[in-house]
Amino acid sequence: MDRLIQDLLDVTRIDAGQLFVRPGRVPVRELIEDTLHAQKVLASSAGIDLRSIVPSGIPDIWADPNRVTQALDNLIGNAIKFTKPGGRITLAAESRPGEVMFSVADTGLGIAECDLPNVFDRFWQTSRMKKDGAGLGLAIVKGIVEAHGGRVWAESSPGQGSTFFFTIPTARQAARAPLDNRVH
Repeated sequence: MDRLIQDLLDVTRIDAGQLFVRPGRVPVRELIEDTLHAQKVLASSAGIDLRSIVPSGIPDIWADPNRVTQALDNLIGNAIKFTKPGGRITLAAESRPGEVMFSVADTGLGIAECDLPNVFDRFWQTSRMKKDGAGLGLAIVKGIVEAHGGRVWAESSPGQGSTFFFTIPTARQAARAPLDNRVH
């Protein structure tokens, strides 16, 4: 119940342009390791292999670590819901010019191509599968990423899984262009 209330408050803040982030220099490897550690028990209890890929030398990001962790937790939680026991979820980070691209890939059910444009809409849920949740998680992920000046998107093939991507500016890039700390 508390999680639902917090999600509703976050969606309201996003809609009002008031989702504030408190950015600072965040080591990506540490962020991913902490997120992986927090989600390991849930994935393991669902019979799902949870792993990460983080290359050495990946730059720090300029972000609110609590909000980026919230986005990753939402993406991993969704992947767990839609991945059968014996499946795999991979959390990865990749350095790109001026940003780090994060991804959460699963071997789950996948999303129909016609549904992909709707996945980040508030209250949207796939009609072919009823699962717990209010349909707010991906809208919150989008709001968090955009509050950091990043982009978010998804790729999927039904029956083969989904990958959700988002970018966050590097600390070096953010130093050149200060961040407005709220959603527009």
